[in-house]
Amino acid sequence: MLMLVSLAGCGVAKETGTDSAKETTVQDTTREEESEDTNAKDTDQKTEAESDPETSGKDTDPSTQQSSDSKPAGNHTESSEGTGAPPQTGANTKPATKPNTKPTTKPATTPQTNPSTTAGTTATQPATQTGAVTDPTGDTTVIPVPEQPATDAPVPTEPVTGPTKIVGGCMVVDSGTANVRALELFSNNFKNCEKYAGILNSYKSQLGDGVNVYCMVVPTSCAFYMPESEAPKYGNQLENYNRVAQNLNGVIGVPVYGAIEAHKNEYLYSRTDYHWQPRAAYYAAEQFAASAGVPYAPLETYTPVERQGYVGAFYRVNGIKELANAPEPFTYYKPANLDQITATYYNTAFSGGRVGNLFFENNSIAASYTVFVGRDDCILQVDTNVDNDRVLVIFKDSYGNALVPFLTQSFERIYLCDFRYFDRNAASFIREVGGTDLLFAMSTVAITTSSKIRQVENNLWK
Repeated sequence: MLMLVSLAGCGVAKETGTDSAKETTVQDTTREEESEDTNAKDTDQKTEAESDPETSGKDTDPSTQQSSDSKPAGNHTESSEGTGAPPQTGANTKPATKPNTKPTTKPATTPQTNPSTTAGTTATQPATQTGAVTDPTGDTTVIPVPEQPATDAPVPTEPVTGPTKIVGGCMVVDSGTANVRALELFSNNFKNCEKYAGILNSYKSQLGDGVNVYCMVVPTSCAFYMPESEAPKYGNQLENYNRVAQNLNGVIGVPVYGAIEAHKNEYLYSRTDYHWQPRAAYYAAEQFAASAGVPYAPLETYTPVERQGYVGAFYRVNGIKELANAPEPFTYYKPANLDQITATYYNTAFSGGRVGNLFFENNSIAASYTVFVGRDDCILQVDTNVDNDRVLVIFKDSYGNALVPFLTQSFERIYLCDFRYFDRNAASFIREVGGTDLLFAMSTVAITTSSKIRQVENNLWK
């Protein structure tokens, strides 16, 4: 049902992602929830960035921070604390480009509804192309990509070698070893999965055919590292994603479980923190790029930067003390076009823009996950050197922050918005910025939590 083991690896990425997993029929008639929100521990466990003092605003002002020099993975350490924060009120500095100057352009890829081979499931898929390439004769060649199922397939587990215990509301596996890992526990909530799918369908209905809408549900580490003997006691994240996918109408499901499982021997999830490592985000973003029909840069074209000694939120927030004795690396990746990117940070009402850096490299080692964006309560606009009239809007929780660097060579412009900190009408905002593609990138914990999906819905009616 699930899988274990994550070791440092150096797999070669393909330019366009394909789903290695097979479709699966979800068998969940006996696993229906008894309450509206069986994942209510979300607020108690403080899974999101705003609950973590190291990841919620003690960060560097993007307009003043100086990027550190890139160093090869394994040789880069940082210890200085970030100071300041992205602007939350109006500022005098104007962005390099105005957000409303981008014309609304119908995306090259338009969604089409295809029947899935999964019983009882209708999967919505994009047109099967990755973009157009013009040869010297002036002819345009469309590069096909295999269609991907909206649902995803299970992953295997391997036995752990150390003891398992519950500490601070989390499961600790391989306790007492150098590979000790904390896991956030998860409960099924199929009712909320259906509600979430319905909300995304409403977005698609309001935006119409001019905007492709995508749904990426990011699995947490519990989906891959839960010991096989313990798995039946807790929820199955794959089944919850499949329930969402089965209820999408006009929204394109982006299955990432299979893509992550295919690279299971690489270091994909932090042992000491709730979040995935950037390498896992790379493979998830690759799946999205294939679904969206846009180019995608191979991983070897990025510059890896490794931070040593990372101990994340499971230690600070949940009090799992033994993690302090098992620090881990945190490796992020700089895109080849970084010097051709302009990052503009706005407040949550989309005003007061300031130009800053895409990476917050001076943040403390303990706050390594905030190297992306710096904080959640802002709207980030990223202008790239890509010329394809594709404007991507991302609504996300903190997991989605790690996707942005991997999409800067795929879209002409990107807007990153946290659904928890958004003070505009979402549909109006997307039209205003000329959005051609809308991606919802949220963790399984978020999409099964009632309070979170209500926030996503409320953003459509502000």
